Formats: sequence, C-alpha cells, structure tokens
Amino acid sequence: MLLPVTFCFIVGIIIAAFFPAFIPKFLYHILVLLLCAGTGMLYHRKNNAGIFCCFSLFLLLGYVHMIQHTDNQLRLETVAAKLRQSAQVSLLGRMKTMAECSQDKCRFDFEVYKLLIHDSNQQWADVDGTVRLTLHGSLNEQPGRLLLIRAKAGPITNFKTPGAFNYKGYMAAKNIFISGWIQDTQNILPVIDHTGEFLTSYRYLPERVRQQVARFISTNLSNDVAGIYQALLVGSRAGVSPLILEQFKATGTMHLLAISGLHMGLLGLMIGSILNWLLRRSEWLLLHTHVPGLALLGTLPVLLGYGFIAGMNTPVLRALVMSSILLFSIILRKHYDLLHLVAAAALFILVATPHALFTASFQLSFAAVTAMALFLPPIKSSPVAEDEPDRKRFLVVKYFRTALLISFAATAGTLPFMLYHFNRFSPIGPVMNLIIEPLLCFWALPLGIIAIPFMAIAPQLAIFLLKIGSMGIIASKQCSAIGASLPLSSIWTITPSPGEILAYGAILLAFLCRNKRPLNLLPIALASCILLVHFTMGIFLPSKPLTSQVTFLDVGQGNSTFLHLPDGSRILVDGGGGRNSSFNTGERIIAPYLWKQRIWRLDQAVITHPHSDHFNGMDFIIPHFRPQIVYVNGDDRGEGNYAEILKLARQTGADIRIPETGQILAQQKDYQLTVLGMNGILDKTRPSVNDRCLVLRYTHGRRSFFLPADISAESENCLLDNWQNLHSDVLLASHHGSATASSPSFIKAVSPSLIVVSAGKNGKKYYPAPKNIIAWKKQHIKTYITRNMGTITCTTNGNSLGCIPFTQKTQPKNNTDSK
Repeated sequence: MLLPVTFCFIVGIIIAAFFPAFIPKFLYHILVLLLCAGTGMLYHRKNNAGIFCCFSLFLLLGYVHMIQHTDNQLRLETVAAKLRQSAQVSLLGRMKTMAECSQDKCRFDFEVYKLLIHDSNQQWADVDGTVRLTLHGSLNEQPGRLLLIRAKAGPITNFKTPGAFNYKGYMAAKNIFISGWIQDTQNILPVIDHTGEFLTSYRYLPERVRQQVARFISTNLSNDVAGIYQALLVGSRAGVSPLILEQFKATGTMHLLAISGLHMGLLGLMIGSILNWLLRRSEWLLLHTHVPGLALLGTLPVLLGYGFIAGMNTPVLRALVMSSILLFSIILRKHYDLLHLVAAAALFILVATPHALFTASFQLSFAAVTAMALFLPPIKSSPVAEDEPDRKRFLVVKYFRTALLISFAATAGTLPFMLYHFNRFSPIGPVMNLIIEPLLCFWALPLGIIAIPFMAIAPQLAIFLLKIGSMGIIASKQCSAIGASLPLSSIWTITPSPGEILAYGAILLAFLCRNKRPLNLLPIALASCILLVHFTMGIFLPSKPLTSQVTFLDVGQGNSTFLHLPDGSRILVDGGGGRNSSFNTGERIIAPYLWKQRIWRLDQAVITHPHSDHFNGMDFIIPHFRPQIVYVNGDDRGEGNYAEILKLARQTGADIRIPETGQILAQQKDYQLTVLGMNGILDKTRPSVNDRCLVLRYTHGRRSFFLPADISAESENCLLDNWQNLHSDVLLASHHGSATASSPSFIKAVSPSLIVVSAGKNGKKYYPAPKNIIAWKKQHIKTYITRNMGTITCTTNGNSLGCIPFTQKTQPKNNTDSK
C-alpha cells in the first residue's frame, strides 16, 4: 500500500504546482474529512472501493498540502510578503547557518524578526522567515548571534530563459524566498541579546560546531584538501575550486562531494559492521539479544550527530529517515522491501517540504536508490563461479562485481534526470565511482568524523587524523583529474523530452521484468535503438522549422540573439552577459536554452564587438556547439579572454571571418541575413569599440529584424547616410537602450513595431534610459525589456509575426500586416 499511496501523494503535489486551487480551500478540507471517514469505513470492510478512496484521499492530501505550504509563504507576516521588490532594508534577527566563504564573498542564512524598508513610510514590522545574505568580505560572527544588518534585499529571481537553472524553485525548497547583498562588515552590527544565552546556544549548537569544524579544517590543511574535506564533513562546497568541481563533474563523481544517502549508508554500514563484530564476541549478548539490532541502534547516534554537523539538508534528512526506518524494521524483526523504505522516506520528505519534489537533488537521489532496489534482486541472484579455489579471492571478486553492477544500476536510473537537469553524463562514471568512493567514503570520511571530537580536546591528534585522511582526498583528486582528461569522459546532450524520459523508463522496466530467454531481448533492444536514434537525430538531420525564429535571450546585462532559419540553419549573434567572473553566461543560460530547443550544433556564431558582455559566454559555446564559421569585426581592442576565445575557435576548426558591409551571411529565396555596418563606412580612423560593431539585419519575406549591437547615435547616423531602407518590424535597442543611442532620427527610419531591450536588473537606472522609454511610449512603440519580460521569442513565416515573452504563455500576434 505504501508505494501507490506515495505515488498518489506525489501526483497531487504535481497537479497543485501546475493547477493551483480554483475553489475555496475550506471545501478541500471538508472533502478530505469526508474521504477520511469514507475510506476508514470502506477499508475496514476490505472493499475495493475503500482502496480507491484511500488513493484518492492521498492524491487530494498532496494537492491541499502543496497549496497550503505555498500559501504559508505568502502570509502577511512573512518577510516575503512584506518585501515584494528590491530595496535597501534593515534586518533584525539571528544568523541561522554558518558562513560559507569563497574567495572574497561569504553567504549565510539569516532568520529575520523585524524588517525596516528604507525610503518608505513604513515603520519597523514584525516578520518571520529566512533571508539568504551574501557579504563582500569575511565574517567572524557565529550562528545564533543577534544582529542588525543593513542590506539591499529583494525577492529571489531567475533568468527568464527556457532551460536556465530554476534557482528560485531551488531556494523555495529550502523555504527561502528573499536574498540580499551586504556591502561590507560595517553594515553588520551585533545587538545585545536579552534572551537566555543557554537556550540560544543549545538551539544553534549544531551550526556552531559545524562552523568550528570548517574553520579548523581550513586552518590546518591546504586549500584544495580543506575544500573537499569541508564538503564531506560539513556539507559546504564553497571552498572547492572550480577546476576540481569540474573534474568531479566530468567523471560522474560530483555526488560524492555532496552529503547524501550514500555517505550516510556507507558510514552506517561500516560502523554497524564494526559494532556487530564487537558485540558478537559476547556469548551472553548472542543468547539474550538481537545483536544486529543492537549494532544498528548504536549507529543511530553517530549518524544523527553527523547529520546535524552536515547541516541537516534534504539529502541528509532523507538518508536519516531511511536509516531509521530500516533500523526499526530490523529491531522489530519485520523486514520490508527496499522500495517500501524508499517510498516511506519520500513521503516523509514531501510532507515536510513538498517543493523538494521539483529539485534535482530529490529526483536524482530517489531515482538512484529506486534503481538499485529494482536491480538488487537480479544482482544477488546472478551466479558467480562456484569452483573458485580461493575463498578470499572469491569474496573480493564478488564485492567488486556487485559494487560495479550497483554503480551501473544507479547510473542507469539517474541518466534521464541527469540529462534533463544538467545535460551531461559520464560514460566512465560507474568505474570512477568504484575507484573514488572507497578513497572518500571508507578512508577520508571516517577519519574526519573521528577527528571532530578531538579538535577541541586534542588538536594535534585531530590534525594527524585529518592529514592521514587527506591522503585519500589527494588520491581521489588525482584520479578525477586523470579521468577528466580522458576522451569522451563527459558527454553533453540536448534536454530529453518528457516522452523520451517515459520511454526510457518503460524500456528499463521491461528489461527488469523480462524472461531470461534471449529472444525477449530483441524488442527491448529494438526499442532502445529507436529511442537513441530519435534522441540524437538532430545531429545528423537538423530540424527545418519552415518559419524563422528570432529569440532575444534574457542573459542579464548583455546580449545574445539566436536565429533559427527556415532551412534549419542555426546562428548565434553574441553570447555574453554580466561581467561576473564566477558566472559563465554560456554554460548557465545560453547552452541550456539551445539544448532545451534540441540544438546540438551551431552553423555560425557572430561576435559583434570585443566587449565582454557580448562574448563572455562564447568560451563555453564554441567548443560545445562547434560553429563552422565565427564572424568578428576585426577590432584588436578585446576585453578579458577575447583572444583566447578566438584561439579556441581556431582549435575547434572554425573559420574566423571579418565580414564587410553589405555582405550576406545567410540567404535563401525569401530570407537573408545582411551586414549593414560598420566596417568600411565609418569616417573615423579609430572609432570607439562600440561604434565598430557588426550591425545585422535579418529579413524574411515582409518581416525584418534589426540588430545594431552597441552602436551610438554617431554610428546610427552613419547607417542613415549609407542605407535608404532600414525599416524593421523588431528592433533590438542599440547599446541596451542607453542615452547615447536610439536617436529620434534612427528610430523614425527603422519605424519598429516592437523594441526589445536586453538589460539586466543591475543596470535598471540607465538601461534603458528613461528618456528613451518616454519617447517610445509617445510613439506608441511596444517595448519589451528582458529583465522584466524574460526571453522574447519572435516567429514569422514572412507575412504574420508573433513575439511572445517568457512571462506570457500566450499572446495574440502583432497586427503589423498593414506596414
């Protein structure tokens, strides 16, 4: 019963997420009570109707619980309800978690009691809720400290681009809806706390211990080793360098750096085995007690303590729940199927945080455990040579064989979710896990846990244990580096569709339920081949939409436009975003969008000019989408890694070209992409970088799109002097709509029906310029700003034209046929 009940509860949560309540909630509560009563009566009679009512009840419970949980975050007294837009605020509350620091920033969660919004008529308001704060600099305060903080805070937002990471949903699963930025430590003021210090210390003790452990590790070990050890012991990857993270991702072992059920399970297995061996030395215990139950009972305090020090996040909580259920089933001598334990853990987690269902962590963890539970019986029953002469050799072979098969099972179970959320998988992952898991989970992790209690009473012994354990970390780091350097160690793919995910699951279940006759494998093999061909078809036969699709991506303060032409050609014009060195726009926004659109390769890429907000994502795009031609404007005044990107393009086989004004980059009978400037038509011998941009115009039938990049009014006038017809239906605002561009004469010549402004939230005051907004409004020109409307997708067949923002699911087509 537990499996279908949990399934129905999950279905209810999904329905609530996509179809919120449309009738008063009290009616749902009445209906739930009636279903409870009816289910109890019918189920007591062993009636099939009672079972059906039971399933319906849990579906409804899932629906109501999700609605209730969401509404609770919008209560008037929550900080999320009070702070609806970004503002300077003062927050009074307590530091809820330890500060996780990397480079020059620290982040922590702050439990808010009082809120004051500056530049408003409001007074201090009593609120509750948690805010994720980031500080420029280091922080020495400890969790539980009462603080008064001045910060710029507001609702957590996403890049409104299909395929981009849903950070808002990720934080919602943690019940955090507000984030803030603290300029420096001078904006943090400790407040005298009149509450009981003992109660505060007791409540925040796990986080304080967690912070002390993290600081002890960072003080006494090298940076790389300390970062990995902090990930293993306290659940913070902030200290792990980007290079090491990428190596673990490339080898499919990234999950080992996130505390999960694997760590809890292996740690519990090791401690339980040791305790079981010790307790079996006593003949009295063997005769009067259940030794396996005692051994497992002894592991629970250790696992619980490890969970608190690790931050008690969702994966850790899930692992503790499963361990506890398994523990009590053994103690009570009632053995349940592993799938029922998985279902129980899932139900427990979803009752606590229903939003967790939509997180990658939840889906990957339960997919892995479910796959192992399904594959475990065949693995156990599969024969191993019985004539093995050496018993020890037999056990070693059996161990490695079973471990490898379980690793393959986990990989097979998580594959569709890995591709859906991260668009990559590692073919060598099962083997690399078999190598790196023992080094981290059987060597470094146990020694680190043993060292924790000695950090306060015998620091030198703790350092000695950590350094012995660090040998396993160093070995695992070297193994991951070697594995990541291998060809095809990591494969990037498009995002699978829901239908492909369901088909994959059906094939996997068919394989598990098959008879052992070889002929039964033929339909499964045939279905697998069809699915693989369907998934990879875009590599060999790119789709031809027959219409033109021009998409202006929401990349923050930058530019990126994707053109999908009727013949299937794929052209990316610019690929840059905000100037944040720790955030790669290509990897985090542009590539996920392309993969979401099932784009495997680009035919052409255009870098209009060498300013980083137009190219800083190309270092990821070029090697992963391998455009055949890369167009640049030839300016040698490049910012940042512009020269390295051009070198990378040459290494991938791309032909780098500098187009002249009037050159056609793509053309068929009813559409063409033309270069309108600025090479060869500027009067100045050394114009600014912005004024030397490549200016493009795409025309399909009677419809056209103007892409002027970052040119100023001076270059706009130059275009007016050199081209008679600049009219376009859609204009990408010059230089993000700044005051130096979009001159009245230029706008009049282009006469657009829609102006798209690609601008981020940090440039709200200047991009677009207020004077431009006023002028466009007077001329009745519709304006879409990407920071507000998200990615803008325009589709035309040469006659009709429709432009739909990400924030609107449907919108009538622009009535521009008369122009």
